Amino acid sequence: MDDDQRSKPTEVGSTTVSAADLAFVGSTLDGRYYIEQRLGSGGIGDVYLARDKPELMSRRVVVKVLQEKALEDQWIVTKFRQEIEALTRIDDPGVVGLLDAGTLPNGHPYLVMQFVEGDNLRRHMRPDKGMDFEDAASIWQELGRTLTAAHDNDVIHRDLKPENVMVRQRADGAWQVKVIDFGIAKIRNSLVAPSTVTGKVAGTVSYMAPEQLEGKKVSAASDIYGLGVIAYEMLTGRCPFNPETVFQLSELQKASAPLNPQVLRPALPVAAQNAILKALSYRVADRYQRACDFGDDLSRGLREFDDEVSTWTKPNEVSGPTLAATHRIVGEIPVPTLKANALGLIPAPAVDSHPSRRHRTAWLIALPLLLAIGLAGIAGWRYWFTTLEPERALTYWLTVQRMYNNEPLGEPFDAAGRDYFHTGDRFSLNIVPGAPGALYLLSEGRDDKGLTEWNILFPTAKNNQGVATLAANQTVKTGNYRFTGSTGVEKIWVVWTSQSVPMMDSIFHDAFGDGVIRNSAQQGQLQDFLKLHEATQTELVQDEGKSRAVLKGRGQILVRHLDLAHKPS
Repeated sequence: MDDDQRSKPTEVGSTTVSAADLAFVGSTLDGRYYIEQRLGSGGIGDVYLARDKPELMSRRVVVKVLQEKALEDQWIVTKFRQEIEALTRIDDPGVVGLLDAGTLPNGHPYLVMQFVEGDNLRRHMRPDKGMDFEDAASIWQELGRTLTAAHDNDVIHRDLKPENVMVRQRADGAWQVKVIDFGIAKIRNSLVAPSTVTGKVAGTVSYMAPEQLEGKKVSAASDIYGLGVIAYEMLTGRCPFNPETVFQLSELQKASAPLNPQVLRPALPVAAQNAILKALSYRVADRYQRACDFGDDLSRGLREFDDEVSTWTKPNEVSGPTLAATHRIVGEIPVPTLKANALGLIPAPAVDSHPSRRHRTAWLIALPLLLAIGLAGIAGWRYWFTTLEPERALTYWLTVQRMYNNEPLGEPFDAAGRDYFHTGDRFSLNIVPGAPGALYLLSEGRDDKGLTEWNILFPTAKNNQGVATLAANQTVKTGNYRFTGSTGVEKIWVVWTSQSVPMMDSIFHDAFGDGVIRNSAQQGQLQDFLKLHEATQTELVQDEGKSRAVLKGRGQILVRHLDLAHKPS
């Protein structure tokens, strides 16, 4: 975890700098490096932009100086010296070059590094849809080989994240990669510190491997896990887990695999997805053991023309939503696959005394036609998947009992859900599916401390024998619940799927005791699932005359929340 900057800041214009910076900027370090400006702070040092001596054409360099109070922490001082050792060990064009090192008159050690052109990887990542496949493939081939060079020299970075990967696109379109900030690297057989303190948790939380979070021994596989997180984020626009605390992240890692990236980005080839998920394996032995193997597999997967979906399809040209059959969270839901030979894309072999020339001519003639047929096939499949998939419908209504002083008031009545209910009123939900499938109902509210609370409504241990699956036109009814608190809105989530979802079944089963989902990891899984599938287009038709409402939609997973408003009597 990055340490907070420890110098007291002073405002100078629009830039916040420390008092030490005021004296340092504009000075010449060691009679050679003219300090131009402060660039920022890392975990253990402040970083400045400087100019080398005129004899070296005043080239730009980066100077990193250990922070003042960091001198009091022997671990930090050792790690700073080991960063110098790490950079001298690794001779690879993908690692920032070390040019010089020394000590300031006040005792602060410093090092001088190559100035890297370009931006960090974060600047090129698009949170809305992920990076272009070809760009990502080019970056990952370089990144995997660079980290392997570090690992082969017994250096484990331990703080891999987009901010520590500098990238620059050359004129020919290829990407140049530079890995920076080896400030907390672990070095085997270090000359600076023969033994490394164990139990010290260091790194950036979201990118840390399970063993790293727990303060256990790290290895090349720990860096590979961090690379897996970066790849997931690069290609989907989000991290595999989004915890609020270190403990929650550890629990999420233990509880389940991350959501399949192909669910978030359907155009992602299966081979690329499998490479990412392997890098993110919880067990060290299940991950790649060499970063170059991960980089090569991921690059190859991103570049191949997969039978199921074209790698070169742009994010906004996806041929249709895809749910991978191997997905451990949403369950095994079959999806149609697009086969090249089904579209007539495999030509018959030509016979000629000059086969190479004839083949070339045949392809030149046939290619436009084949492309047209292929595009038509994809468009047709897309139309079928998004338009012709049968519409699925779910009818529901509330049975409400008005209450006054905890006594029933009048007879129960049916409602479609638009009514304003009263605090204390009791209600139950009635559901009739139009087709077989699986139903999950739960309410989202707040507990006494204001924290989100999840309560299961269906299935429960006493309802439908705890099973989510329903037959077509089977009527089910939840237990009786009541509106509590003052004026507010009860949010009821309806999840209607073509078949049961193992993740949901597991979460609901664990909550059968008192009906409350308490496990933080499960809460995170649930929120991710609802957020993802709520985006599926649904329609809610309410017939107040019949006191019925119908939820409609196309797709294998329909998610919608119902808002039931209530106020004091």
